[in-house]
Amino acid sequence: MSNSKKYDTAVVVAVQSTNNAKSRLSSGLSPFHRRNLVIAMLEDLLIAIREVHDGPLVIVTESSEYSEIGTRFGADIVFDDGKGFKEAAETAILHIANNNLSNSILILPGDLPQAQSFDLNTILEILSSAQSDIVALSASEDGGTTALGVKPYSMFSPQFGPDSANKHRDEAKRNAMKIIELSLESFKIDVDTIDDLIRIENTVGRQTKKALSKIAFEKTISARRSFRGILGPPLEKSDVEELVSLAMTAPAPHHTTPWRFVAIDSNNRLDLAENMGLKWKEDLQKDGTTTDIIQKALENSKQRIMTAPTLLLGCLVKDGLNTYADTARAEAEWGLAQHSFGAALENLLLAAHSRNYGAYWISAPLYAQETVRNSLNLDPDWQPQAFVAIGHKTPDYKPFNRPPPDITNNLIWR
Repeated sequence: MSNSKKYDTAVVVAVQSTNNAKSRLSSGLSPFHRRNLVIAMLEDLLIAIREVHDGPLVIVTESSEYSEIGTRFGADIVFDDGKGFKEAAETAILHIANNNLSNSILILPGDLPQAQSFDLNTILEILSSAQSDIVALSASEDGGTTALGVKPYSMFSPQFGPDSANKHRDEAKRNAMKIIELSLESFKIDVDTIDDLIRIENTVGRQTKKALSKIAFEKTISARRSFRGILGPPLEKSDVEELVSLAMTAPAPHHTTPWRFVAIDSNNRLDLAENMGLKWKEDLQKDGTTTDIIQKALENSKQRIMTAPTLLLGCLVKDGLNTYADTARAEAEWGLAQHSFGAALENLLLAAHSRNYGAYWISAPLYAQETVRNSLNLDPDWQPQAFVAIGHKTPDYKPFNRPPPDITNNLIWR
Protein backbone atom coordinates (compact mmCIF):
# COMPACT_ATOMS: atom_id res chain seq x y z
CA MET A 1 0.00 0.00 0.00
CA SER A 2 3.01 2.32 -0.16
CA ASN A 3 1.86 3.78 -3.50
CA SER A 4 -1.80 4.16 -2.51
CA LYS A 5 -3.56 7.51 -2.27
CA LYS A 6 -6.18 8.79 0.15
CA TYR A 7 -8.96 9.30 -2.37
CA ASP A 8 -12.22 10.67 -0.97
CA THR A 9 -14.22 8.21 -3.05
CA ALA A 10 -15.73 5.30 -1.14
CA VAL A 11 -15.06 2.05 -2.95
CA VAL A 12 -17.75 -0.61 -2.65
CA VAL A 13 -17.29 -4.30 -3.42
CA ALA A 14 -20.40 -6.46 -3.51
CA VAL A 15 -20.03 -10.21 -2.99
CA GLN A 16 -22.53 -12.92 -2.19
CA SER A 17 -21.93 -15.72 0.28
CA THR A 18 -19.72 -18.48 -1.08
CA ASN A 19 -22.73 -20.79 -1.12
CA ASN A 20 -24.66 -18.47 -3.43
CA ALA A 21 -21.95 -16.71 -5.44
CA LYS A 22 -21.03 -17.85 -8.96
CA SER A 23 -23.83 -20.42 -9.16
CA ARG A 24 -23.25 -20.67 -12.92
CA LEU A 25 -19.86 -22.21 -12.14
CA SER A 26 -21.42 -25.04 -10.14
CA SER A 27 -21.74 -27.32 -13.18
CA GLY A 28 -17.96 -27.33 -13.66
CA LEU A 29 -16.66 -26.84 -10.13
CA SER A 30 -17.14 -28.69 -6.87
CA PRO A 31 -18.61 -26.73 -3.93
CA PHE A 32 -15.16 -26.55 -2.32
CA HIS A 33 -13.49 -25.10 -5.40
CA ARG A 34 -16.31 -22.65 -6.05
CA ARG A 35 -16.06 -21.33 -2.46
CA ASN A 36 -12.28 -21.16 -2.67
CA LEU A 37 -12.41 -19.35 -6.00
CA VAL A 38 -14.93 -16.74 -4.80
CA ILE A 39 -12.74 -15.87 -1.82
CA ALA A 40 -9.59 -15.78 -3.95
CA MET A 41 -11.17 -13.48 -6.56
CA LEU A 42 -12.37 -11.12 -3.86
CA GLU A 43 -8.94 -11.00 -2.25
CA ASP A 44 -7.18 -10.24 -5.53
CA LEU A 45 -9.60 -7.38 -6.20
CA LEU A 46 -9.06 -5.96 -2.72
CA ILE A 47 -5.29 -6.18 -3.18
CA ALA A 48 -5.56 -4.20 -6.42
CA ILE A 49 -7.79 -1.60 -4.74
CA ARG A 50 -5.47 -1.11 -1.79
CA GLU A 51 -2.49 -0.68 -4.10
CA VAL A 52 -3.96 2.67 -5.22
CA HIS A 53 -6.60 3.61 -2.65
CA ASP A 54 -6.16 4.07 1.08
CA GLY A 55 -9.58 5.61 1.63
CA PRO A 56 -13.04 4.26 2.53
CA LEU A 57 -13.65 0.66 1.48
CA VAL A 58 -16.92 -1.19 1.99
CA ILE A 59 -17.70 -4.88 1.43
CA VAL A 60 -21.42 -5.60 1.08
CA THR A 61 -22.48 -9.18 1.67
CA GLU A 62 -25.06 -11.31 3.44
CA SER A 63 -22.34 -13.53 4.96
CA SER A 64 -20.05 -13.12 7.96
CA GLU A 65 -17.42 -15.36 6.30
CA TYR A 66 -15.71 -12.29 4.83
CA SER A 67 -15.17 -10.59 8.19
CA GLU A 68 -11.52 -11.62 8.44
CA ILE A 69 -10.80 -10.38 4.92
CA GLY A 70 -12.56 -7.11 5.72
CA THR A 71 -10.42 -6.59 8.81
CA ARG A 72 -7.24 -7.42 6.93
CA PHE A 73 -7.97 -4.87 4.20
CA GLY A 74 -9.40 -2.19 6.49
CA ALA A 75 -12.89 -2.46 5.01
CA ASP A 76 -16.28 -1.92 6.59
CA ILE A 77 -18.46 -5.02 6.35
CA VAL A 78 -22.06 -4.07 5.62
CA PHE A 79 -24.63 -6.83 5.68
CA ASP A 80 -27.58 -7.05 3.34
CA ASP A 81 -30.17 -9.74 2.59
CA GLY A 82 -28.32 -11.15 -0.42
CA LYS A 83 -31.12 -10.47 -2.89
CA GLY A 84 -28.87 -9.09 -5.62
CA PHE A 85 -26.22 -6.65 -6.79
CA LYS A 86 -28.68 -3.73 -7.12
CA GLU A 87 -29.88 -4.14 -3.54
CA ALA A 88 -26.28 -4.53 -2.31
CA ALA A 89 -25.32 -1.23 -3.97
CA GLU A 90 -28.31 0.52 -2.40
CA THR A 91 -27.33 -0.84 1.03
CA ALA A 92 -23.77 0.41 0.56
CA ILE A 93 -24.94 3.86 -0.51
CA LEU A 94 -27.11 4.14 2.58
CA HIS A 95 -24.17 3.12 4.80
CA ILE A 96 -21.81 5.61 3.16
CA ALA A 97 -24.35 8.44 3.38
CA ASN A 98 -25.23 7.72 7.03
CA ASN A 99 -21.55 7.70 8.00
CA ASN A 100 -20.54 10.69 5.85
CA LEU A 101 -17.76 8.64 4.25
CA SER A 102 -17.82 10.36 0.88
CA ASN A 103 -19.92 12.15 -1.70
CA SER A 104 -18.59 9.96 -4.51
CA ILE A 105 -18.74 6.21 -4.85
CA LEU A 106 -17.14 3.46 -6.95
CA ILE A 107 -19.11 0.22 -7.05
CA LEU A 108 -17.43 -3.03 -8.14
CA PRO A 109 -18.50 -6.67 -8.28
CA GLY A 110 -16.32 -9.07 -6.32
CA ASP A 111 -15.58 -11.21 -9.38
CA LEU A 112 -12.89 -9.07 -11.03
CA PRO A 113 -9.70 -10.96 -10.08
CA GLN A 114 -7.96 -9.62 -13.18
CA ALA A 115 -8.57 -5.96 -12.26
CA GLN A 116 -5.37 -3.95 -12.49
CA SER A 117 -4.55 -1.20 -10.02
CA PHE A 118 -3.70 1.29 -12.79
CA ASP A 119 -7.19 0.84 -14.29
CA LEU A 120 -8.73 1.34 -10.86
CA ASN A 121 -6.60 4.44 -10.43
CA THR A 122 -7.95 5.82 -13.72
CA ILE A 123 -11.52 5.67 -12.38
CA LEU A 124 -10.56 7.09 -8.99
CA GLU A 125 -8.69 9.99 -10.61
CA ILE A 126 -11.74 10.84 -12.70
CA LEU A 127 -13.99 10.90 -9.64
CA SER A 128 -11.45 12.89 -7.63
CA SER A 129 -10.81 15.55 -10.25
CA ALA A 130 -14.40 16.08 -11.41
CA GLN A 131 -16.40 18.78 -9.71
CA SER A 132 -19.74 17.00 -9.68
CA ASP A 133 -22.57 15.42 -11.70
CA ILE A 134 -20.47 12.71 -13.28
CA VAL A 135 -20.89 9.00 -13.98
CA ALA A 136 -17.83 6.89 -14.87
CA LEU A 137 -19.02 3.66 -16.50
CA SER A 138 -17.12 0.53 -17.46
CA ALA A 139 -19.34 -1.86 -19.40
CA SER A 140 -18.57 -5.56 -19.71
CA GLU A 141 -18.68 -7.35 -23.05
CA ASP A 142 -22.09 -8.83 -22.25
CA GLY A 143 -23.68 -5.46 -21.52
CA GLY A 144 -23.26 -5.61 -17.77
CA THR A 145 -21.42 -3.16 -15.55
CA THR A 146 -17.99 -3.98 -14.17
CA ALA A 147 -17.38 -0.57 -12.58
CA LEU A 148 -19.70 2.28 -11.75
CA GLY A 149 -18.37 5.56 -10.40
CA VAL A 150 -20.89 8.24 -9.39
CA LYS A 151 -20.40 11.77 -8.00
CA PRO A 152 -22.57 12.68 -6.25
CA TYR A 153 -24.60 9.54 -5.68
CA SER A 154 -27.45 11.02 -3.61
CA MET A 155 -30.00 11.06 -6.45
CA PHE A 156 -28.54 8.19 -8.50
CA SER A 157 -30.25 4.81 -8.41
CA PRO A 158 -27.95 1.87 -9.32
CA GLN A 159 -29.41 -0.44 -11.95
CA PHE A 160 -27.37 -3.62 -11.75
CA GLY A 161 -28.75 -6.69 -13.51
CA PRO A 162 -29.21 -7.71 -17.17
CA ASP A 163 -28.27 -4.93 -19.62
CA SER A 164 -27.24 -2.78 -16.66
CA ALA A 165 -24.81 -0.64 -18.67
CA ASN A 166 -27.64 0.81 -20.77
CA LYS A 167 -29.78 1.24 -17.67
CA HIS A 168 -26.99 3.19 -15.99
CA ARG A 169 -26.66 5.38 -19.07
CA ASP A 170 -30.39 6.10 -18.92
CA GLU A 171 -30.18 6.84 -15.18
CA ALA A 172 -27.31 9.27 -15.77
CA LYS A 173 -29.32 11.10 -18.44
CA ARG A 174 -32.34 11.23 -16.13
CA ASN A 175 -30.18 12.98 -13.53
CA ALA A 176 -28.51 15.22 -16.16
CA MET A 177 -25.10 13.79 -15.28
CA LYS A 178 -22.11 13.61 -17.62
CA ILE A 179 -21.24 10.05 -18.68
CA ILE A 180 -17.61 9.06 -19.08
CA GLU A 181 -17.38 5.73 -20.90
CA LEU A 182 -14.29 3.82 -19.85
CA SER A 183 -12.53 1.24 -22.00
CA LEU A 184 -10.30 -0.48 -19.45
CA GLU A 185 -8.75 -3.76 -20.51
CA SER A 186 -8.90 -5.42 -17.11
CA PHE A 187 -12.58 -4.49 -16.67
CA LYS A 188 -13.99 -6.00 -19.84
CA ILE A 189 -14.97 -9.34 -18.32
CA ASP A 190 -16.57 -10.31 -15.05
CA VAL A 191 -16.44 -14.00 -14.16
CA ASP A 192 -19.79 -15.70 -14.63
CA THR A 193 -18.92 -18.91 -16.48
CA ILE A 194 -16.14 -21.45 -16.89
CA ASP A 195 -15.38 -19.90 -20.29
CA ASP A 196 -14.86 -16.53 -18.59
CA LEU A 197 -12.35 -18.15 -16.24
CA ILE A 198 -10.46 -19.69 -19.14
CA ARG A 199 -10.26 -16.33 -20.93
CA ILE A 200 -8.76 -14.46 -17.99
CA GLU A 201 -6.69 -17.19 -16.30
CA ASN A 202 -3.40 -15.69 -17.51
CA THR A 203 -4.16 -12.22 -16.13
CA VAL A 204 -5.71 -12.94 -12.73
CA GLY A 205 -4.09 -12.09 -9.42
CA ARG A 206 -1.97 -14.39 -7.33
CA GLN A 207 -4.71 -15.73 -5.06
CA THR A 208 -6.96 -16.64 -7.98
CA LYS A 209 -4.02 -18.33 -9.69
CA LYS A 210 -3.56 -20.46 -6.57
CA ALA A 211 -7.25 -21.38 -6.59
CA LEU A 212 -7.11 -22.28 -10.28
CA SER A 213 -3.98 -24.37 -9.72
CA LYS A 214 -5.83 -26.41 -7.09
CA ILE A 215 -8.63 -27.02 -9.58
CA ALA A 216 -6.11 -28.05 -12.24
CA PHE A 217 -4.31 -30.37 -9.83
CA GLU A 218 -7.46 -32.24 -8.90
CA LYS A 219 -8.46 -32.48 -12.55
CA THR A 220 -5.08 -34.10 -13.16
CA ILE A 221 -5.88 -36.68 -10.49
CA SER A 222 -9.32 -37.46 -11.92
CA ALA A 223 -8.10 -37.52 -15.53
CA ARG A 224 -5.18 -39.91 -15.01
CA ARG A 225 -5.66 -43.29 -16.65
CA SER A 226 -3.52 -46.38 -17.21
CA PHE A 227 -2.30 -45.65 -20.72
CA ARG A 228 -0.92 -48.75 -22.43
CA GLY A 229 -0.56 -47.29 -25.91
CA ILE A 230 2.99 -46.01 -25.59
CA LEU A 231 5.84 -45.45 -28.04
CA GLY A 232 9.56 -44.71 -27.89
CA PRO A 233 12.00 -43.19 -27.68
CA PRO A 234 12.82 -43.83 -24.01
CA LEU A 235 12.54 -40.94 -21.59
CA GLU A 236 15.60 -38.80 -21.06
CA LYS A 237 17.71 -39.73 -18.05
CA SER A 238 16.87 -36.41 -16.41
CA ASP A 239 13.13 -37.07 -16.86
CA VAL A 240 13.42 -40.45 -15.15
CA GLU A 241 15.38 -38.92 -12.29
CA GLU A 242 12.79 -36.17 -11.84
CA LEU A 243 9.89 -38.64 -11.83
CA VAL A 244 11.63 -40.78 -9.21
CA SER A 245 12.34 -37.68 -7.13
CA LEU A 246 8.64 -36.80 -7.21
CA ALA A 247 7.75 -40.38 -6.27
CA MET A 248 10.00 -40.04 -3.22
CA THR A 249 8.03 -37.09 -1.87
CA ALA A 250 5.37 -39.61 -0.78
CA PRO A 251 4.69 -40.18 2.93
CA ALA A 252 6.66 -43.01 4.53
CA PRO A 253 6.81 -44.64 7.97
CA HIS A 254 9.13 -43.04 10.54
CA HIS A 255 10.50 -40.50 8.03
CA THR A 256 12.25 -43.26 6.12
CA THR A 257 12.87 -43.61 2.38
CA PRO A 258 12.10 -47.31 1.87
CA TRP A 259 11.77 -47.09 -1.92
CA ARG A 260 14.31 -48.30 -4.44
CA PHE A 261 13.94 -47.94 -8.21
CA VAL A 262 15.64 -49.69 -11.08
CA ALA A 263 15.65 -48.29 -14.63
CA ILE A 264 15.84 -51.52 -16.64
CA ASP A 265 17.98 -51.39 -19.76
CA SER A 266 16.62 -53.10 -22.88
CA ASN A 267 19.62 -55.48 -22.85
CA ASN A 268 18.50 -56.97 -19.53
CA ARG A 269 14.84 -57.47 -20.34
CA LEU A 270 14.85 -60.75 -22.29
CA ASP A 271 16.23 -62.85 -19.44
CA LEU A 272 13.97 -61.01 -17.00
CA ALA A 273 10.84 -61.62 -19.10
CA GLU A 274 11.65 -65.28 -19.75
CA ASN A 275 12.55 -66.06 -16.14
CA MET A 276 9.37 -64.39 -14.90
CA GLY A 277 7.45 -66.31 -17.55
CA LEU A 278 8.76 -69.63 -16.26
CA LYS A 279 7.74 -68.72 -12.69
CA TRP A 280 4.28 -67.60 -13.80
CA LYS A 281 3.83 -70.69 -15.96
CA GLU A 282 4.60 -72.89 -12.97
CA ASP A 283 2.07 -71.06 -10.83
CA LEU A 284 -0.64 -71.19 -13.51
CA GLN A 285 -0.11 -74.89 -14.09
CA LYS A 286 -0.60 -75.49 -10.37
CA ASP A 287 -3.89 -73.57 -10.69
CA GLY A 288 -4.99 -75.91 -13.48
CA THR A 289 -4.98 -73.21 -16.16
CA THR A 290 -5.16 -74.52 -19.71
CA THR A 291 -2.08 -74.44 -21.94
CA ASP A 292 -3.52 -72.01 -24.50
CA ILE A 293 -4.48 -69.48 -21.82
CA ILE A 294 -1.05 -69.80 -20.20
CA GLN A 295 0.69 -69.25 -23.53
CA LYS A 296 -1.35 -66.14 -24.32
CA ALA A 297 -0.77 -64.68 -20.85
CA LEU A 298 2.99 -65.25 -21.06
CA GLU A 299 3.22 -63.68 -24.51
CA ASN A 300 1.34 -60.58 -23.35
CA SER A 301 3.52 -60.24 -20.27
CA LYS A 302 6.74 -60.64 -22.25
CA GLN A 303 5.64 -58.08 -24.82
CA ARG A 304 4.90 -55.46 -22.17
CA ILE A 305 8.33 -55.91 -20.59
CA MET A 306 10.20 -55.95 -23.89
CA THR A 307 8.42 -53.07 -25.64
CA ALA A 308 8.05 -50.49 -22.85
CA PRO A 309 10.14 -47.47 -23.96
CA THR A 310 11.08 -46.88 -20.32
CA LEU A 311 10.64 -49.61 -17.71
CA LEU A 312 11.08 -48.91 -14.02
CA LEU A 313 11.02 -51.46 -11.24
CA GLY A 314 9.95 -50.27 -7.82
CA CYS A 315 11.22 -52.13 -4.76
CA LEU A 316 10.96 -51.83 -0.99
CA VAL A 317 13.56 -52.25 1.73
CA LYS A 318 13.19 -52.51 5.49
CA ASP A 319 15.72 -49.79 6.31
CA GLY A 320 14.44 -47.72 9.21
CA LEU A 321 11.41 -49.87 9.95
CA ASN A 322 10.74 -50.98 13.50
CA THR A 323 11.44 -54.57 14.47
CA TYR A 324 8.85 -56.52 16.45
CA ALA A 325 9.05 -59.99 17.95
CA ASP A 326 5.39 -60.76 17.40
CA THR A 327 4.06 -61.58 13.93
CA ALA A 328 1.06 -59.24 14.04
CA ARG A 329 3.04 -56.07 14.61
CA ALA A 330 5.82 -57.14 12.23
CA GLU A 331 3.25 -57.62 9.46
CA ALA A 332 1.63 -54.30 10.28
CA GLU A 333 5.02 -52.57 10.09
CA TRP A 334 5.63 -54.03 6.63
CA GLY A 335 2.13 -52.94 5.70
CA LEU A 336 3.20 -49.36 6.43
CA ALA A 337 6.03 -49.70 3.92
CA GLN A 338 3.65 -51.10 1.30
CA HIS A 339 1.28 -48.20 1.91
CA SER A 340 4.15 -45.82 1.26
CA PHE A 341 5.07 -47.62 -1.96
CA GLY A 342 1.49 -47.21 -3.21
CA ALA A 343 1.72 -43.50 -2.48
CA ALA A 344 5.08 -43.23 -4.26
CA LEU A 345 3.72 -45.16 -7.24
CA GLU A 346 0.74 -42.82 -7.52
CA ASN A 347 3.05 -39.79 -7.34
CA LEU A 348 5.08 -41.18 -10.20
CA LEU A 349 2.04 -41.99 -12.34
CA LEU A 350 0.50 -38.56 -11.73
CA ALA A 351 3.76 -36.83 -12.59
CA ALA A 352 4.04 -38.85 -15.81
CA HIS A 353 0.45 -37.95 -16.68
CA SER A 354 1.04 -34.24 -16.01
CA ARG A 355 3.97 -34.38 -18.48
CA ASN A 356 1.67 -35.97 -21.04
CA TYR A 357 3.41 -39.32 -21.00
CA GLY A 358 1.50 -42.57 -21.19
CA ALA A 359 2.14 -44.84 -18.21
CA TYR A 360 0.78 -47.89 -16.43
CA TRP A 361 1.89 -50.21 -13.66
CA ILE A 362 2.42 -53.97 -13.77
CA SER A 363 2.06 -55.91 -10.52
CA ALA A 364 3.76 -59.12 -11.74
CA PRO A 365 7.06 -58.54 -9.80
CA LEU A 366 5.17 -58.89 -6.53
CA TYR A 367 4.40 -62.51 -7.47
CA ALA A 368 7.94 -63.33 -8.55
CA GLN A 369 10.17 -61.36 -6.22
CA GLU A 370 13.09 -63.77 -6.04
CA THR A 371 13.05 -64.34 -9.80
CA VAL A 372 13.10 -60.59 -10.51
CA ARG A 373 15.80 -59.98 -7.93
CA ASN A 374 18.05 -62.73 -9.33
CA SER A 375 17.46 -61.73 -12.97
CA LEU A 376 18.57 -58.15 -12.29
CA ASN A 377 21.27 -59.06 -9.75
CA LEU A 378 19.70 -56.92 -7.05
CA ASP A 379 20.58 -56.74 -3.38
CA PRO A 380 18.87 -59.56 -1.42
CA ASP A 381 17.16 -56.98 0.80
CA TRP A 382 15.37 -55.36 -2.15
CA GLN A 383 11.82 -56.66 -2.44
CA PRO A 384 10.33 -56.02 -5.93
CA GLN A 385 6.80 -54.59 -5.94
CA ALA A 386 5.81 -53.40 -9.43
CA PHE A 387 6.96 -52.30 -12.86
CA VAL A 388 6.00 -48.93 -14.32
CA ALA A 389 6.00 -48.71 -18.12
CA ILE A 390 6.32 -45.17 -19.48
CA GLY A 391 6.47 -43.75 -22.98
CA HIS A 392 5.08 -41.23 -25.41
CA LYS A 393 1.37 -41.57 -26.08
CA THR A 394 0.14 -43.38 -29.17
CA PRO A 395 -2.28 -40.90 -30.80
CA ASP A 396 -5.03 -43.43 -31.61
CA TYR A 397 -4.99 -45.28 -28.26
CA LYS A 398 -8.07 -44.75 -26.12
CA PRO A 399 -7.69 -45.55 -22.41
CA PHE A 400 -10.51 -47.02 -20.39
CA ASN A 401 -13.26 -44.44 -19.91
CA ARG A 402 -13.70 -44.66 -16.18
CA PRO A 403 -17.07 -43.34 -14.96
CA PRO A 404 -17.17 -40.88 -12.04
CA PRO A 405 -16.75 -42.76 -8.75
CA ASP A 406 -19.90 -43.75 -6.91
CA ILE A 407 -18.91 -43.58 -3.24
CA THR A 408 -22.23 -44.94 -1.96
CA ASN A 409 -20.69 -48.23 -0.85
CA ASN A 410 -17.22 -46.82 -0.18
CA LEU A 411 -17.87 -44.21 2.49
CA ILE A 412 -19.78 -44.57 5.71
CA TRP A 413 -20.18 -42.19 8.65
CA ARG A 414 -20.04 -43.18 12.28
